[in-house]
Amino acid sequence: MANQSSPRVTDQTRSSSLPDLVTTAGRLLPLQLKDELAMVKSQMGKKAITAGIGIGLAVVGLVFLFIMVVALIVAMIGGFAQERPIWFSALMVAAGALLVALIFLLIGLFRVKAAMPLVPAETIQGVKYDLGYLKEGNAFDPAEFDRLEAQKAEEKKVAAARDAERRKAAAAEDKAARKRGEAPQHATVQSPSYAELRRRTQLRRQHLGDIRSGLEEKTDLKSQFSAFTSQFKGDASGAGSTEQDPTSPTAPHHTGARAGQKANDAGDFVKDRWQPLAMLGAATTAVAVFARQLKK
Repeated sequence: MANQSSPRVTDQTRSSSLPDLVTTAGRLLPLQLKDELAMVKSQMGKKAITAGIGIGLAVVGLVFLFIMVVALIVAMIGGFAQERPIWFSALMVAAGALLVALIFLLIGLFRVKAAMPLVPAETIQGVKYDLGYLKEGNAFDPAEFDRLEAQKAEEKKVAAARDAERRKAAAAEDKAARKRGEAPQHATVQSPSYAELRRRTQLRRQHLGDIRSGLEEKTDLKSQFSAFTSQFKGDASGAGSTEQDPTSPTAPHHTGARAGQKANDAGDFVKDRWQPLAMLGAATTAVAVFARQLKK
């Protein structure tokens, strides 16, 4: 619940209605998430460069490790070459390494092939059928569903091919325009920089915080009721600051204050005109009684 120490809600947010604030928050949240993901992507790109440098250094270390392994192999060949020619010993070591490598490669290939695909197509198709039966019941037709899926896949493939051709033609036209010294006909959309993304997310974050405070203020039933009773009693100083009209759209809890002001005005209207209203009521009652007697 809002209190006196909470930050002040801006006049624009305070003057907006509750549905408008909810709609604005629903519109800003996807944009905020999109920019946050773009910032994460940019940061990951920088981290990837740093990781690439580290991987390069690790590769250098692996090269030296490989040199060590080669030296050990040479030492092994030298050991076998005490009674045989050195080329024969080297050939025997290479043949043994090739045999071991082929065995491990074939075993690994068969294991990977047996595990493919990682997510079985039959399982995916079964989940789609389950969703179809849950959605349509007995009206679901698996054959028709498969036909529509194949049609959608073909349409998607054709659309992707057309899009690729369109981009290729646009790139060719832009290249020809540059050769002629003209401006390119198809403007390229530039991605915002990290600084721009950071500025936008900061401003949007503050706006969302202001909307959150505005929603909290508008749903503060205790303060709204206090503003209503203060205006209903005619005590404007109890609803807010004495320098601002409590019923102003930029005043805190102005919704309750306006309702209290209207109730106060209605009460004053009744007080000022109670005699004519009483006479009108008495006359209406007399006419009703007279009409009832005539009917009898």
